[in-house]
Order: sequence, then structure tokens, then C-alpha cells
Amino acid sequence: ELEFKSSLRFDHKVGQASRDVEKAAMKTVAAFLNSKGGYLIVGVSDARMPLGLENDYHTLQRKDSDGFENHFTQVFNSMIGPEFRSLVKLWFHNIDGRDICVVHVLPSPRPIYLKADNSEHFYMRTGNISTALKLSEIESYSRSRWPQPVREA
Repeated sequence: ELEFKSSLRFDHKVGQASRDVEKAAMKTVAAFLNSKGGYLIVGVSDARMPLGLENDYHTLQRKDSDGFENHFTQVFNSMIGPEFRSLVKLWFHNIDGRDICVVHVLPSPRPIYLKADNSEHFYMRTGNISTALKLSEIESYSRSRWPQPVREA
């Protein structure tokens, strides 16, 4: 229920903004939504070292936490859907002079799909990773995760 990402959109390997980095972050958010929820910490390495959001800020029109949250919302709305945005809260903290973002994701009341690469993908959390389910696995998982309410006759 805890994941670290060094960035929301800045690829540290190539030194520029990357749609693949954004997709990786949204994949984690989607998996949390489809599971029991969780926390995504952006601006922190897997080794839990604060890297900050400065590289992300420099790629945005508004180069601060407000611009970061606006961009997060745009990417979220595009890849997951605005109807689920109320299930995600963002907080910014300064650690050792570096901004980080804590993304708290609540569990979704229904299945959500990540829209990317001209298709839709279904992710869930298995241990500490986000796992894509095959089409044949989604129905069974959905029935166990979102059981239908018992209806009175």
C-alpha cells in the first residue's frame, strides 16, 4: 500500500519529460484504486531518498506545487477519468529543502481502467507491485473485489 516514484513526468535517465513516466505513475494510482487504496510518494527514490519535484516543476507551465497538482489532475482525468478524482488527495511536504508529493488513493467503489496507448488496461496491487490482469481474469477479480449487494425479494 506504499509506492515511491522519483517523478511524475521527468525521466531521470534521459533528462526530459516522458509520457511513459506519467503512465507508470497513473498505473500505480489505478492499481491502488482497484485494490485497497494506498499511498504514492512522488519525488522520492525507491531507496527512500528525497529527490524533490524540481525536475517536474521545470517541465510545467506553472513551476510550483499548484502547477504540479494541475498537471496531475489533467493526466489523471485523461488516463483514468474525472469521476474518480475525488478518491485521490495530494499533499505537499518539504523534506531537506525538497518538495515531495504524497498521493493518497482511496479504494474505488467500482472497477477502473487505465486508458493509454489507444487501449484500456486493468491493474491491481499484488504485494508491492502493480499487476495487469488479462481480460479473462478481470471478471473473476471484479466479482471478488466488488461483490454484488444481496437484493431482497
